[in-house]
Amino acid sequence: MNAMNIDRTTERYFQLLEDLGQAVIVTDRDGVITLWSPAAKALYGWPADEVVGRNILDVTPMEVSRAQGAEIMQVLARGELWSGEFEVRTRRGKAATASVTDIPLLDEAGAVAGVIGVSAVSRAPTKLRPLLKRFAQTCDKIWPKQIHFQISVPAKAVIPAAEPHMIQLLAVLILLHTDALVRGDGIEIVAGSAEKSPFADFGLASVSSAVYIRIDRRSRHTTYSVLRNLPLSAEPTKYAAGLVRMVGGMLISGSAPDGLNAIHLFLPLDQSH
Repeated sequence: MNAMNIDRTTERYFQLLEDLGQAVIVTDRDGVITLWSPAAKALYGWPADEVVGRNILDVTPMEVSRAQGAEIMQVLARGELWSGEFEVRTRRGKAATASVTDIPLLDEAGAVAGVIGVSAVSRAPTKLRPLLKRFAQTCDKIWPKQIHFQISVPAKAVIPAAEPHMIQLLAVLILLHTDALVRGDGIEIVAGSAEKSPFADFGLASVSSAVYIRIDRRSRHTTYSVLRNLPLSAEPTKYAAGLVRMVGGMLISGSAPDGLNAIHLFLPLDQSH
């Protein structure tokens, strides 16, 4: 990975994404490419030495409406993540619909200094259990015996969303806990149906195929949970935003296939009592 000094923690995070077939592109505040992963070459057709130093819009021109582009920039400017879909073009001019998650890089003043863009070609809905197992196996290659997965998702459970979105947001969860992994601490990840989670008490578990992810850190009791597939409408968005304000966490806005998973909710729930 070129033209960027990265620490061991970031290197492992990028390797996780690489092994899961996710392209990683890092740009500075002006959109100039500073890092281009091997998976990015495979997806877009450009080798790293031909794109580092160029503007991302000259390499992977995106079909984004003015309103959508403004929304993405506003989200990133607040230091928040954006996840969604838009059309990109490869080196040969071929169009592809990509699932994308943008993670802002903040400077010491809290201003956006750059963006980590994670992308992959959108795929049809997939069974969730095999996806989680593949993610678990990949994590174990990078952090051997540090991450324990307990997957209680029904075998036939299907998430009506593009597969890369789920992988990208699972990777964000790992990123939130890299400090524990760096220290050698273990974490446990539990995946199950939302109606069996604390989200049932919040009234957010009634969404079809909703799934929660819980992470327990052995060194403390804080738990992060994720609810997928909140429908794109004003009331769920308003309610979810209210929960985030009340208990903390993150609300990742964006767009996705059919508007089915435009909201990604991260809530820190203390279940130690």
